[in-house]
Amino acid sequence: MKIFKWFILILFFSCIDVITQTSFYHSLYFQGGSWMEIAKMDSMKMGETNNDYTLQFWVSGVEVDTNEAPAFFSLIDPKDNIKLALFRDPHEPSSINTVVNSALINATMNELDWHDSNEFYLISILFSDSLGLKGYVDSTIFLDEANHLVKVGDTKLMIGTKANEERTILENFWHGYMNEIRLWNTWLSDSTIQFQVAHPDKFSEFYRYTDADGEKIMTYLDSLIGIWRFNLSELTATIADESGYGHDGIIYTYDRNYSIELSEKGIQ
Repeated sequence: MKIFKWFILILFFSCIDVITQTSFYHSLYFQGGSWMEIAKMDSMKMGETNNDYTLQFWVSGVEVDTNEAPAFFSLIDPKDNIKLALFRDPHEPSSINTVVNSALINATMNELDWHDSNEFYLISILFSDSLGLKGYVDSTIFLDEANHLVKVGDTKLMIGTKANEERTILENFWHGYMNEIRLWNTWLSDSTIQFQVAHPDKFSEFYRYTDADGEKIMTYLDSLIGIWRFNLSELTATIADESGYGHDGIIYTYDRNYSIELSEKGIQ
C-alpha cells in the first residue's frame, strides 16, 4: 500500500527558504506540493438558505514543468465528485479550465499569461444552487453557465490543490503566487467586480450606508465571510481570516521535498 505523508508547514521551517525581515511581504509563492485548507462551505455560510457565493483570488502564475494542471481551488464532495474546481493549463498560458459537477469547460483568453509571474489577475468565480455559475478574469467574463447549478454545502474549500477532505485525492498543486483570497456569501455584481479590479485595495466605492435614524443598512459588504491576506512578516502555518468570522486557513506541504515562500510580489 502506498503511504502518503503531509505535514503542517510550521513543523518544518528548517526546510523552507524564508528571509525574515521586519517589513511585510505581499504574497505566498506556491512551488507545488503545498496547499491551504479552510473549512466546509456549510460551516461558513451566513444562513441556512444562503447558497450564493463569490470566490476571488489575486493571483499570478509561473512557468511549470508538469503535465498536471495546477489548481486554484477545489470543492469535492464526500463521494469524490468534483462539484467545482478551477485550473490553469500547464502548457497553454492563456487557458483556464473549470470543472463543474465533473464536467470540463475550457476557456482561452488572449489577455492571460500564466508564465508572467509579475502579472496579477483578479479571478472571480460566482456559484449558486439556483443562479448557476459565472467567472471573470479581471473584468472579462470567461464563464457564464446559468444551467450549471452548484451545490457545495458538504465540500471543504481547498486552495492550491485538487483534494477532498480526507486527502485520498491530493494532486494538481498550484505553482505561482497568491496575493489575497476572498469569499463572499453573495453573488457580486458586474459593477462591483469592475470596481475591485480598478481599485485592488478596496471592496466597494461606498463602504457603509445608514438610514434616517443612523442605523446601518445591510449591503453586500456584510456578506464577506472570509478574507485571507498574505501580508506577513514571517511565515506561519495559520493564515488568519480577517473577515471577523474566524475561518482561518491552515497551510500544508506534501513532504519535505516541497516548500512555500513569502514573496514581495503583489498587486501593483
